[in-house]
Amino acid sequence: MSAQTLNENFVMEELAAIFRRARGNREPESRAALFESLRDLERRARCSGMPESILRRVAESRFLAGVLREAVSPIRYQSVRGTRHLWTAAPDLQASREAILQG
Repeated sequence: MSAQTLNENFVMEELAAIFRRARGNREPESRAALFESLRDLERRARCSGMPESILRRVAESRFLAGVLREAVSPIRYQSVRGTRHLWTAAPDLQASREAILQG
């Protein structure tokens, strides 16, 4: 679908689809892909003249995805058995998505 034919329902469906694809995937590449998908959706929505309320929801989603992308990165620590990675708490994408869509 081209940027000229986007409508509000399509943008919200695309936002939900992006979150469905990202659910449960905790690999660094998938978190980066989530952020990039949201950034692309925001750009397309802005170019097609979406209302400010829609743009704000997509922008908030992208912002939260960026925060979560950084918050769930590995932290190196030294143990007796050698260097290991400690993962911080993983995000609850379903709760985040629902909060954003209700916003």
